Amino acid sequence: MRHSNISRARRGFTLIELLVGIVIFAIVGALFTKLVTVQGKFYDRQGMGNAARNVSRASLNRVVSDFRMIEATGGVIAATSTSLTIRVPFAIGVVCGNNGAGTVLSLLPVDSTTFANAGFFGYAWRNFQTGAYSYVQNPATEWNGIASDIAVCTARQITTVPNARIVHIEPAVPPVAGLGTPVFLYSNVTYAFQPSTAVPGMVGLYRTTIMPNGPRPSEELVAPFANTASWKFFTVNGGSVPQTNPPAALSDIRGLELHLDGLSENRAPGMVSNESAPFITAVFFKNRTN
Repeated sequence: MRHSNISRARRGFTLIELLVGIVIFAIVGALFTKLVTVQGKFYDRQGMGNAARNVSRASLNRVVSDFRMIEATGGVIAATSTSLTIRVPFAIGVVCGNNGAGTVLSLLPVDSTTFANAGFFGYAWRNFQTGAYSYVQNPATEWNGIASDIAVCTARQITTVPNARIVHIEPAVPPVAGLGTPVFLYSNVTYAFQPSTAVPGMVGLYRTTIMPNGPRPSEELVAPFANTASWKFFTVNGGSVPQTNPPAALSDIRGLELHLDGLSENRAPGMVSNESAPFITAVFFKNRTN
C-alpha cells in the first residue's frame, strides 16, 4: 500500500501582524530611549554636582590651616566680606639672647619647604606681663644663625631640638622680652574672591603672599565659586552669631564663617545653570586669650 505525503504550506506573517509588531517595537524602543536619556542626564548632573562639591573641599584645607593660626589681636590687617589680609605664623621659638644688632631665636621644627616658601615679613613677641603680642615688621630681616648665634643659645643653656634651627632676626627684640620669650615668624597673606583666570566668567579664590618689596604673583587656588562665596566675622562680643561686615576694630575678630559655595565648571545637558554646592563652615582663631 502506498502512502502519499501531503505537504502543507507554512503560513508567514500577515501585513497587519507585521505592522502591529513594528508599532510595539517602536513603543518599547521609545520608552527605552527615554529611560537611557533620563539616566544619562541624571548621571551628568551627579557628575557636575560632585565637581561643584570638590571646588568647596579643595580650598578648605589650605584656608583652614592658615586661618586657624591667626593671632587674634593683631593677626588680621585688612578685611572685607570677599578679601582678607592676615599675618600667618610659620615658625615659633624662644629668645636665646641678643647678638650684635639682632636677637637669636631657637625655633621648633618646621617643614623645610614651608619655611623656605613662607615669605618672611616680620616677627611677633609675647609680653609676659600683658599676654599680648607685639609685631615688628618692615624693615625686619631673618637669616639662619651663624656660629656666634649658636654660641648665644649654648651659653644660655637653651637646647635646640633635633631638626630645628637657630635664626637671627633684626631689629632686636626689646629688652623687656627676656630669656625664653615666645616669638613667632610670620608672613603676610591675602585671600580674595576675584574673577577667575582658570575659568573665565567665574569667581576664583586667590592667595597672594606679600613680601616687603611687594606681592608675589597671586596663586589661584581653586575655581569656580558662586557669587555668594564670602566670609562672615565672629567678634569678641558677638557670640556664636557672625556678622556680614568686619568690625571697626579688626582686633575684635575671633573667627570666620566661610561660605565656600562651589560651582561646576560646565552645565549638565538640558540644564540652564551650573550645578551648585553651598558649603558653610567656621574657623576660630587658636591664638587668643578671649
